[in-house]
Amino acid sequence: MRSKITIGVLVPSDGKRPRTPPPKRPIGRAALHLAEAGIDVIFGDTIQGGKMTGFRATRAGWVPVSSASIDAAHDRFPSQLRADRFAEIRAGLGSLRMGNSLSFTMLCRDKLLSQERLAELGVRMPEVEGDPARFSDTLEQWGSAFLKPRFGALGLGVTRVSPGSDLPEYLPGVVPDRPDPSILQRAIAPPAGWASRTVRVLVQKTPAGEWVQGVPVVRQSRVDTVANAARGAEVAAGPRVLSENTLTRITAVTTTITAAMDRLDEAEWMLEAGIDLVLDTQEEPWLIEVNSRPRGRMEMLAKTDPLRYLDTHIAAAARPIQRIAALLR
Repeated sequence: MRSKITIGVLVPSDGKRPRTPPPKRPIGRAALHLAEAGIDVIFGDTIQGGKMTGFRATRAGWVPVSSASIDAAHDRFPSQLRADRFAEIRAGLGSLRMGNSLSFTMLCRDKLLSQERLAELGVRMPEVEGDPARFSDTLEQWGSAFLKPRFGALGLGVTRVSPGSDLPEYLPGVVPDRPDPSILQRAIAPPAGWASRTVRVLVQKTPAGEWVQGVPVVRQSRVDTVANAARGAEVAAGPRVLSENTLTRITAVTTTITAAMDRLDEAEWMLEAGIDLVLDTQEEPWLIEVNSRPRGRMEMLAKTDPLRYLDTHIAAAARPIQRIAALLR
């Protein structure tokens, strides 16, 4: 059993020291707690020959680290926007393992393929259509759908469409000047009084390899049919705005989804995911997609109610790194 493990967290740094001191950032405080448990964490985006250059959290501040050997990496890098840099990082890792694995990230990014795989495992999702030649006929059958980029994120390019709407084969994606192929996903009618109501559940592996569910975070809007925080939707803790029955349903559906994820080929070195659900007219949850780089939701809750959620945010920041350490030990 290893007494000390060093894990590199892949984040953009460009050689610049973080501005906020570690004790004032949840991930910084998580790194301080992990160091006390014998897990050294280095943050950065420069790796050569399995050695990482970046910054280590200390109570006195962020300390530069040069060419430190790491045992594995945790991927939090915006690889779509910085594809060339990410390729350099992967080359620098060599044979070192990375969580979430690249194969899992790529599966989640492909909304058409991930839905096909999860549906085969019994997960209920709104139907999708990936062939533009059938968009019009399919939309006539459904009556309403969401047109979205196949590899998109943050709600970019997503619009609600109905028969007669313009249905382009390509839509703006995450990467500027690189359109994504379009897909259609059948629209689920929202609860009364809402234009859209969705739920994000952060799921993470414990050191023992069991899935734990975070606090459901609701994104809701009375005017926008796409409930996304990046588009201005209201964000609230599920227990504050949802009924107990709805919360129970969300827990049950999320348990079914994580059980299906464990049956995927990409399950090895899965650390965490963001489960995105949409609520229908009866407040029944439907899975719409799985994200391999969940971010932002716990931070929002911790800012609005730090007494209740700050410690939860710190624990969530530490959990994937603890899981990597357990896999290595």
